[in-house]
Amino acid sequence: MYDVIIIGAGASGLMAAAAAASKGARVALLEHKDDIGKKILATGNGRCNFTNTDMSVNKFHGSKALIKNGLSQFNYADTIRFFKELGIPAYDNAGYIYPNSRQAASVVAAFRMELMRLHVDVKTGISITEIKTARITAEDTNSASNPATNKKTDDRTGYCIQTDKGSFKSKRLIIACGLTASPKLGSDGSLFRQIEALGHHIQKPLPALCGFSCDGLNFKKITGVRCDATVASVIDGQMTEQNTGELQLADYGISGIPVFQISSLMSRALDKGQRVEVIIDFLPAFSDDELNGYIKDRSITTTDNRSLNEMLNGLLNNKLLLELIHKSGVSPDKKGRLLTDDDCKSLTRSIKHTAVSVKKPRGAEFAQVCAGGICTKEIDVRTLESKIHPGLYFCGELLDVDGICGGYNLQWAWTSGYIAGEMQ
Repeated sequence: MYDVIIIGAGASGLMAAAAAASKGARVALLEHKDDIGKKILATGNGRCNFTNTDMSVNKFHGSKALIKNGLSQFNYADTIRFFKELGIPAYDNAGYIYPNSRQAASVVAAFRMELMRLHVDVKTGISITEIKTARITAEDTNSASNPATNKKTDDRTGYCIQTDKGSFKSKRLIIACGLTASPKLGSDGSLFRQIEALGHHIQKPLPALCGFSCDGLNFKKITGVRCDATVASVIDGQMTEQNTGELQLADYGISGIPVFQISSLMSRALDKGQRVEVIIDFLPAFSDDELNGYIKDRSITTTDNRSLNEMLNGLLNNKLLLELIHKSGVSPDKKGRLLTDDDCKSLTRSIKHTAVSVKKPRGAEFAQVCAGGICTKEIDVRTLESKIHPGLYFCGELLDVDGICGGYNLQWAWTSGYIAGEMQ
């Protein structure tokens, strides 16, 4: 008999286990993979950007009340302090916070040692077959090994977890199983049926922090090109978000950090059947007038028979430049010195305002997180407790909250895991 059972040993589940056990609860942590913290090890390219000092509600998508309440209880400063107490000093890279070792493995190791210190019963490689409510009797309660919890109480509802390694009973249950992003690392949706059997509804998981399949450029010709660019999402004709950074061009379409930062709204819009485009500025360092003037000057000073792409050599990656010249409608064979004013404007428009039609996000196996999750109306936004079943809590990605890149999704995992874990 446990005071708390936590399902899922990702970031939020590990934090929930540490928070609950530090309050004196007898805790079991159940994980269906063969080890804890697998997704943590993959974060930040193995360096684990675990929070950010520029923390605000507008860095997240989802219920503003849920996010605001969460961050007011456990914010980035609490996270930095928590890890410092575990022996993980922070390294601050312009507000992006990493472990000083720059190793995600350090974070997982710190949790492993902390859970051992707190006597958390960690069970890995365990498959859950059923979750059901169960009557917790005074005899059950008084059988717990932790003297702090050996108080005679009236019978009340708790939880029984059926697994392939037996059944486990607890007074409280925290579900931290994630959604479907990176299923090979543990979040595979295998628990959805059991959650829905408890009466909860899961908003459809949609890939976020991911690339998108697009039309509008010959992507097979420019695959592998990386360049600084500004990308802006346009949904049903209305510009919604934009971001600047290293754009990655792939045979299927677009990817990279700036695409990830605007991905959540695009995935949601596509799921609703809305028309989604991305406007790409391949030279954000130039204004339209500056680029137009540059092309004109190059044309005027080119007195030999250089072709257009030869005249503009060095402006952009050559494969990309040729594709954008083709898209502009100006013949790539045209001599640079023969460019007209209209040609210069067309080239500027192609380089600064290329529109691609967004067809679909890449699958969940390529996404870092998912949008969607437990219907927010079904939980208390302050405590994260179910409004349907007392003593049942949700945390992490399973909640309908997702953040942009930069440590925000891990911060939400720490925040929500801490809140769920400390509720006694």
